[in-house]
Amino acid sequence: MMGSKAVEPKLYYSFSLDAAVPTNHLVRRLAAAVDFDFVRGLVRRHYSHTGQPSVDPVVLFKLWLLGYLFDITSERRLCDEAGLNLAWRWFLGYELDEPIPDHSVLSKARMRFGVKVYEEFFARIVQLCERAGLVQGDVLFVDSTLTQANASTQGLRSRSLLQQLPGANEFVKDLWLVNDEGEIAQPVVFDKPDSRRSGVNHIAVSPVDPDAQMFKKPGKTPLLCHKTHFVVDGGAANIITAVEVTGSCEPDGRPVGKLLDKHQLAVGRPPRELVADRGYGTEAAVLECVERDVTPLLGRRETINTRGGLSRNEFTYVPERDLYLCPAGRELKRFRFTGADGPQYRPRAGTCRDCHLRSLCVSGKGDRVIRRSESSEVLEAMEKRLVTSRGRRLMRRRRIVSERINADAKEKHGMARAQFRGRRKMQIQALLTAATLNLKQLAARRPEAQGGLAALGCPRLGLFSTLRTSVRALADAIRRLQAIHAALLRKTTAITV
Repeated sequence: MMGSKAVEPKLYYSFSLDAAVPTNHLVRRLAAAVDFDFVRGLVRRHYSHTGQPSVDPVVLFKLWLLGYLFDITSERRLCDEAGLNLAWRWFLGYELDEPIPDHSVLSKARMRFGVKVYEEFFARIVQLCERAGLVQGDVLFVDSTLTQANASTQGLRSRSLLQQLPGANEFVKDLWLVNDEGEIAQPVVFDKPDSRRSGVNHIAVSPVDPDAQMFKKPGKTPLLCHKTHFVVDGGAANIITAVEVTGSCEPDGRPVGKLLDKHQLAVGRPPRELVADRGYGTEAAVLECVERDVTPLLGRRETINTRGGLSRNEFTYVPERDLYLCPAGRELKRFRFTGADGPQYRPRAGTCRDCHLRSLCVSGKGDRVIRRSESSEVLEAMEKRLVTSRGRRLMRRRRIVSERINADAKEKHGMARAQFRGRRKMQIQALLTAATLNLKQLAARRPEAQGGLAALGCPRLGLFSTLRTSVRALADAIRRLQAIHAALLRKTTAITV
């Protein structure tokens, strides 16, 4: 017989939010692996000791993590989903009759906290992974990925023209002077964007996101982008230990020193090796590694002769005689001992005139000149390590590890497009995305699920943990009894009337 579902509102419900969440749900494993109570200590200085209680900052960070965990880039939609999703309510510690915080609370808190709080939060997550034994710390892989800015290329304006216009502070000050009516409130002060730019962005700028830079890949449409550098640990868990956002046109090797310092600050010890592609293989990046006693393994671009075809790598340096041998066997001796580019080497005048390789080596009437950096010994030692079996193996593994992390961040956790505008907010987005990826690894390797109102804190061993869970369960039961008692009173009053 065909059934028919009758929909009738119930007066009393017997419902347990804890029982509704599956035991193997990701939020249960996440609550079991991390005690987020440390967040209150990070943000305590941003709250007053008087006034009405605010939304628990632990709830705010959990909401942010849920957004990046499930790829919800709209905070308005995030709060709507949190009100509908039972597992999210359990993770946040909100019962069915409690309203989820408004989305505006998230944006106000982000402005109040600033980047430093998110840096500290990410460092704490890395330290938790370190204590769990997920960070090897010896070999690091670094790579960058581009994130499309939250701005359109059609809105680009002339940088020189915008620089002639008054800034936000000056405009508001002039506006208040024109409309001065005596004692009035002080104008709001806005932060000026950094006016320093690099790369192709020196002509045009986006007025809504001045920190975004135009970048064009070969065969691709130019886009306004930000560049994010992820430092990934070489262990099996591939924990991200450092994050830095730069301009899309800035060289990859520029933030290497800062990334290494961030890694050491978070993990507590320096790495042994740093592995990266040839975008990071600049002399400055290599020296940053050497200065910190880190062995660099950075891919190197061939030094192409802009006037001909033969690269500098085809010339052999003879350290005993301090000269170079060209592919034709001719000697290039040092003739300049000083200069910004280091010493220079060239053959005897007229040597290249009758050489059979001249058309491939030199254009014009002059002879070939080779420049040798003062750090050539360090660079050559690194190039020798690159061709060893270990060097080739690490470079192959870097491609697998780093590109997988970048792909996961962009495809699954919202890094394909900037959520907000400005480099500081892009740094916050990158930090929370990296923290989310690390938490997924931590939860996967700490799979024990947690019962009760576990989302309010990580379980701790001992009598205190048992008492805390019992008290919370008792408080939950009392709230339900109070709701039932109130409903009975309303019903009794209605019958009496």
